[in-house]
Amino acid sequence: MQLHTSEGFPVAEKASAKAAHVNMMTDTIIANLPPDGLRTIMRGLLGVDPKVTAKLNILAMEYLTATRPATAPQLFLANEPTPALLDWQRRYRCLMGCGLGFESMSLLIEVIQQFQSLLPIEKTDLSDSLMDALAIVDADVVQSATAVQKELLTNAGARKMTAEEFNTANGLLARLLECEQQAKRSGHEFPFERGLSRIQKLEGMPSVISLQSDSKEFAGHTTSPSACTNSIERFQLGKSHVPRMFMGLWQFSSPAWGTASRSKIHKHFRKHVDAGLTAYDMADHYGDAEVTFGQFRSSQPDAANIFCATKYCVFESVHITEDVVKANVTERLLNINSDAVDLLQLHWQSYDDPQYVQMARLVEQDPRVLNVGLCNFDTQRMSEIMEAGVRIVTNQVQFSLIDLRPTFKMAESCRKHNVKLLTYGSLCGGFLADKWLNKAAPNMFGEDMTPSHRKYFEMINIWGGWELLQKLLSALSEIGTKYNASVSNVATRWVLDHEYVGAVIIGGRMGISEHVEENVKVFSFKLDEEDQAAIKMVLDQSRSVEVFEAMGDCGAEYRQ
Repeated sequence: MQLHTSEGFPVAEKASAKAAHVNMMTDTIIANLPPDGLRTIMRGLLGVDPKVTAKLNILAMEYLTATRPATAPQLFLANEPTPALLDWQRRYRCLMGCGLGFESMSLLIEVIQQFQSLLPIEKTDLSDSLMDALAIVDADVVQSATAVQKELLTNAGARKMTAEEFNTANGLLARLLECEQQAKRSGHEFPFERGLSRIQKLEGMPSVISLQSDSKEFAGHTTSPSACTNSIERFQLGKSHVPRMFMGLWQFSSPAWGTASRSKIHKHFRKHVDAGLTAYDMADHYGDAEVTFGQFRSSQPDAANIFCATKYCVFESVHITEDVVKANVTERLLNINSDAVDLLQLHWQSYDDPQYVQMARLVEQDPRVLNVGLCNFDTQRMSEIMEAGVRIVTNQVQFSLIDLRPTFKMAESCRKHNVKLLTYGSLCGGFLADKWLNKAAPNMFGEDMTPSHRKYFEMINIWGGWELLQKLLSALSEIGTKYNASVSNVATRWVLDHEYVGAVIIGGRMGISEHVEENVKVFSFKLDEEDQAAIKMVLDQSRSVEVFEAMGDCGAEYRQ
């Protein structure tokens, strides 16, 4: 007999009766909590035990398979998206999330095919709401490629697609190319540029000539350098001289950060470069960050001055060999459209598997990698790699006035081995900003609060609580008034004033919003002894030791 939950959803037959049973009082919570509250609690539950995540993926996969629609609904009507499009998007995003990336591509093919039927032979205006919806679909195509990439990973490296998988991915590529040609013939804007570029970069895809290859739209023109360019501090990173502020591209990892066309993204890239912000941090799993950055940089006359820091991340069990490492480096270079990567940062999930030393050694031996860095490594393992003879130039870790963990162990190791930190989270998830001064503590279950906010808020509570944060914000505001700078500027400056910090990484929402002038203001002043003393007076009241003990050394929060 088929079991069902109280909502009527089927439960997999292989699940035991005990596993399928939900306590009635617990089920009352599930049935009555608002969706946002249920999501918040679920995210908290997933953070408790990694096994819960694996089980969620399995059950979601079974549910999605059991509820697969027989036919596709009408996604567009009279030049407008229908409500069914949103439901269709929810479904294919769930497919991506639980490991059914190729099936998500099949649903995306349907979206593009239905859009093509809307395109008239001659150019007519398409509604703004339609173009906005298609921009989101474009970002979803990018995410489908990331999901497929993850699906192809094995402990021996990336496997080849099966014939059926290739047909699906190639079908999506063919549909995108056909849509591009159709849009050109009718004089319409092709809305899936980023998605097409990302799918073309998938391993095993046939080489095809896209109209994008001849596009001149992102061969941007340099402008006169702004006055702030010369004020930006720089430091030596291996053989490169780079700014002490990197722009982080994690925005590309999810459409939740917002979506923008490729041309808008490239314009923002150009504005940052013209301001002297020429270094960019990305990763192999940040959506199409590598591809979009690579397209931009390779089209610029000053490409040699634009610095790429990307990552090679190992989240699952893998057998490290020279071929596996070379294949990953090759993929990075293909994505960034270059014959060398300026800085390749390594992330290794499980310290129980000591292959991270061999991985670092093999990456260093690859002549295509100009500099080797680490990402979220603790002091012990960073030192272990260095003492094995591998030259490491950077380690990317979290560091802020709230998270002082690098000062406990990491700082001394950096001095000993001449390693510079690239720091993120320096604004503590946005809490170190003027907007929170003299404000009550936020409702962590409010609509505007993300999982990131909740993580940082918990850290603030361990560190000293909201009242002490207000004292810190007040001190930073007073210092900022002295230099005509914001609270965020002062908080960032404090991090930069540590000699073992090479650069801070500031998130850049390319094509959506930019704060170039605000960001570079941090280089217009330095904290004097009086400023440092005022900040220290607050920090001395904090429980920074408790934060270190609760969270562990740098990067430990990603391995719990």
